[in-house]
Amino acid sequence: MSLVVPFPAGGPADIVARLYAQHLSTLTGKPVVVENPAGAGGTIGTRAVAQAKPDGYTLLFGTTSTVVINQLIMKNVPYDFDKDFSVLGLIANAPHVLAVRSSFPAKDIAELVALAKKDPGQYTFASSGIGTIVQMGAELFRLETGTDLLHIPFKGGSAATLALVSGDVDMTVNDMTTLKSLITDGRLRPLAVAHTQRLALLPDVPTFAELGYAGIQSSTWWGLAVHSDTPEDIKGTLRALHAKIIADPAYKARLAEMAVDTLDLASDQTTAFVKAENEKWSRVVKEANISVD
Repeated sequence: MSLVVPFPAGGPADIVARLYAQHLSTLTGKPVVVENPAGAGGTIGTRAVAQAKPDGYTLLFGTTSTVVINQLIMKNVPYDFDKDFSVLGLIANAPHVLAVRSSFPAKDIAELVALAKKDPGQYTFASSGIGTIVQMGAELFRLETGTDLLHIPFKGGSAATLALVSGDVDMTVNDMTTLKSLITDGRLRPLAVAHTQRLALLPDVPTFAELGYAGIQSSTWWGLAVHSDTPEDIKGTLRALHAKIIADPAYKARLAEMAVDTLDLASDQTTAFVKAENEKWSRVVKEANISVD
């Protein structure tokens, strides 16, 4: 059995996927190989699964980008996710945090918004590329606060984070799998959490909702998907295995160390979650005029 992660090895998606694969292998008693056919915003690996034999042995580690965003910003996506795939369950959710470089003058969101409105277009936010969920989170912040911020895209998360730490850009909106160590050692300063509640790793950092911006909820999430033509009995077996993994205390604890939550949702709740994400990011793409073509 293979678990296809359509992004480079070593990144947040790969880390969570390999933990999931370990637990899946333990349950089945068979090896689960993690493959990383990365490129083109995750479309290369996702297409490979869409073209694979629908026998349940090739699984897709779907992401916010591959499940939702790519089809909103790309004109020629080589798959139709709704038609080609069935999402069996959501694996994990990594809430986003707005963090600024340590020398940034604003000490809280109110000061940041005031600065941005005083000098529109003068402050910058970094992302790991045009159309990535990292850009989307910052664009949502910009739209909800009515601020004019300059987007600086980089080729990958490492370059974006390095630029932020170096002081070349002012802020980012990303998850704690990327930001945790930089916040802990003081190189970045978190101002708000784009989640329904505060994070255990950042108990003193308020949510955007607490600050009057309930519409700012952003995260990187991952889900398990298979080819839509996979037989229903096989889908049922995989769903049952998935449910055991995300209910495993050891699995939950390991994710919690990275400020990542498990998403234990019923089938209809999963469908509703993906639909809500599609609607939210559709609005952001349209209002921010985001396209990679």
